[in-house]
Amino acid sequence: MDELMKAVVLVNDMLTVQNITKPTLAEPGHLVVKMDSSAINSGDKFFLKHPTPPGMVKSLYDVKGVSGAGEVLQIGEGVPEEFLGRNVAFYRQLKYSESVVGAWSEYSQVHYLDCVILPDNAIPEEYSGSIVNSITPYGFLKQIIDEGHKGIISTAGNSATGIAQLAFCLTYDFPLISIVRTEDSRKEMESLGAKNVVVQSDPDFSIQLSYLSQTLSATAIFDGVGGDILNKILNVIPWGSVIYTYGYIGDKVPFAFHTSTLSLKNIIIKPFSNLKTPTVQDAGKLEQAMKEIGSLIHMPHFKTKIGKKFRLEEINDAIAYSGESGKKAVLYHG
Repeated sequence: MDELMKAVVLVNDMLTVQNITKPTLAEPGHLVVKMDSSAINSGDKFFLKHPTPPGMVKSLYDVKGVSGAGEVLQIGEGVPEEFLGRNVAFYRQLKYSESVVGAWSEYSQVHYLDCVILPDNAIPEEYSGSIVNSITPYGFLKQIIDEGHKGIISTAGNSATGIAQLAFCLTYDFPLISIVRTEDSRKEMESLGAKNVVVQSDPDFSIQLSYLSQTLSATAIFDGVGGDILNKILNVIPWGSVIYTYGYIGDKVPFAFHTSTLSLKNIIIKPFSNLKTPTVQDAGKLEQAMKEIGSLIHMPHFKTKIGKKFRLEEINDAIAYSGESGKKAVLYHG
């Protein structure tokens, strides 16, 4: 008889805790992870309300949750031995697989290329939502360097993705201008090493952004918000800029512009997906990326901001939770 475990499953658009088959023998290339915790990211909430795009990994039994951390109990054929018995953090969308079991469960199964090995002294819950927020700016940085950009303007601010982006730009000495909403957010970013931070509410916001972007040749705009912030920056970003759209939490106010603005300033707008970057699509580059992230993950920039903790049975309360300053609901699996 199959062993069972508790997991959060989507049934008729409702999240419920059910008993499903526990993964007990790791598939080739995969790990079986005893889950410690799973942070609920904005993408988890978004895809509960929207159809899963083609190419995204679906979980067996439709167990939800793409991010988490826990201890590797088993490794499948072809998995490096260094993973066995270690704590890992993962984002289960990176390597396509039909054997994945989602993160909102007592035990998960993911491909080892979805995982970063955590330092021995790391607390798993502090990285339970970190990898999606790390691979996104990592893949973005590698892509825009290949495309010839010399600097970044980021609307992701002091979000988890924006802070991880700062860490990579500091590490690789790549110019970054961070747009934040408040003075407190500016102070947080500067405490983490940011040198170029502009506050949306500052009366000189446009002047500051124009000066910095021209000085630093920042023509790659990472838009982690969408909506009105693009209206505010479109006319001051440098000629030849490319706006890479990634986030949509600001879509209550539409992005509206005259097409002549694009033509006169030679501006391009295009979608960005971490899953479509050369970093993620090439298995060798992805393996190298996860090793590089692992070598940097001790930096404070990569820790998940924990807001409130919930049990699996409290999943609907966890989904409804909205923390301040980027703090996230975290599910615990014990």
